[in-house]
Amino acid sequence: MTGLGLEDRCAIQETIGRYAHTFDSGDAEGFVAVFTDDGIFEVVLVDQPDQRAVFQGSDELREFAQSRMATVGHVLHHVSGIVFDDTTADRPRTRATLIATRQHRDGPALVTHGTYVDDWRRTDAGWRIGHRLYLALGYANTHQQT
Repeated sequence: MTGLGLEDRCAIQETIGRYAHTFDSGDAEGFVAVFTDDGIFEVVLVDQPDQRAVFQGSDELREFAQSRMATVGHVLHHVSGIVFDDTTADRPRTRATLIATRQHRDGPALVTHGTYVDDWRRTDAGWRIGHRLYLALGYANTHQQT
């Protein structure tokens, strides 16, 4: 096994950004495309690990995205602190910090914050998320008036 090169690291970071931008712009198909066809998005509340949601495969990911985009409204994902924990060329792993905000009449409000842990796979279409674990530290009420 060889380490992950700079070009691959940049492609992975771009896909992390694409995840945020596709969700934030309401592009459910673009959101699905950042995952492998059998990709998994798993959400765990850190202080309540029995509170878990898992969406697997393109159909479930699409349904999740469309549902959340419709109920949460315009959200901005602020992703930072991207680190490569495993740089093997066949299955790299990254972590990134997330803060998601939503605009209300009286200003921006926190929606959620936590950490993404991603397992990556190289596909014919480029690097895709095989498994994303979102370790959520909490969620705010997202149904306030805008």
